[in-house]
Amino acid sequence: MKKLVITGYREKNTAVLFEDGKETEIRVIEEEGSILNNIYVGRVNKVVPNINSAFVEISKGIICYLPINEEHVIFLNRKNTDKVCQGDIVLVQVVKDAIKTKRPMVTCKLNISGKYVAISFDNKGIIGVSKKITDSRRIAELKTLLKEYATDEYGFIVRTEAEHADNKDICDEALKLVNEFEDIVRISSMRPAFTLIKKGGNSVDDMVSSMKLRKEDEVITDIPEIYEALSDKEYTVSLYQDTMISLKTLYNIEKIINDALSKYVWLKRGGYLVIEQTEALTVIDVNTGKYDGKDKDREDTFLKINMEAAEEVERQLRLRNISGIVVVDFINMKDDNTKILTDELCAQLKKDIVKCKYVDYTKLGLVEITRQKIRRSLIEYFTKNS
Repeated sequence: MKKLVITGYREKNTAVLFEDGKETEIRVIEEEGSILNNIYVGRVNKVVPNINSAFVEISKGIICYLPINEEHVIFLNRKNTDKVCQGDIVLVQVVKDAIKTKRPMVTCKLNISGKYVAISFDNKGIIGVSKKITDSRRIAELKTLLKEYATDEYGFIVRTEAEHADNKDICDEALKLVNEFEDIVRISSMRPAFTLIKKGGNSVDDMVSSMKLRKEDEVITDIPEIYEALSDKEYTVSLYQDTMISLKTLYNIEKIINDALSKYVWLKRGGYLVIEQTEALTVIDVNTGKYDGKDKDREDTFLKINMEAAEEVERQLRLRNISGIVVVDFINMKDDNTKILTDELCAQLKKDIVKCKYVDYTKLGLVEITRQKIRRSLIEYFTKNS
């Protein structure tokens, strides 16, 4: 069961997700400033062929990075569509907010998500299905169901929630997304550069939707505006109004966030992690800690600590929203146990709703992981300069 607690912390509306009583995600709700998922009429200011990219201005002074190895570009000012040129007016969507010194990133592969499906300009005529849906019969049924809605202009990605959903609800949503997509393309052709065509959505709705809550799950908040925004959902939403003890205190929110900002994480077996986030990458060191170093069952102890660390590494990546390159230095073991460890780590990484990939176990005994960058990390929100 999941419980989502939303309350104020350090002048920021903050959400903490508990799964079976354990905190697994911390989100700061962007009230203003985030342009993630917004769709704009943008103008190409500069093309840089040697890095296969362009810089697109979406609003006065807001210049974004656009990879131009994309085939699916919606040009709004000319019919010749062989390549992106300076001065082109194009329809783009923000896929990454500005992170540290990096510009926002945009794409021409528009994507609009619903609860069960997402319509994608990248998947022309293709029906993709979430890898978390494993029933082959249901996969075939879903593809057949949506085939009539896909065209040469767009396709669909079936989300995990569709697996047990009513087919009519899925079709109704697909048709709604088709109409919305076609309206966006039509309206944008009549708008000047720097026009915001579609806002990314209500930040609270987007955040809660990404948590994949079900009917048996619960949201509890002491913020009336958030309660009102979520009150019509299928899961339980409660407004906390106890004046004797604050919601933040009841769920120990301050300690949870402070622990997630600490570089040290203790493990149950006495080992601990040291997490160092830098501009270039994140390094996680696994240490034996309170292990006494005796030779008896030493290898077995190392394996147990590493297996526990693998689970905790995945949880910390989600909790802190660490992204980019991650290097983990596990305790050295024999080759057979190393294989057991990497299998466990890969299984743990599959839990992440953000794209997270095991890359390699290097000759130096370091594990390389990459995690997709979407939002700022937790430490960026709560450092003194944030």
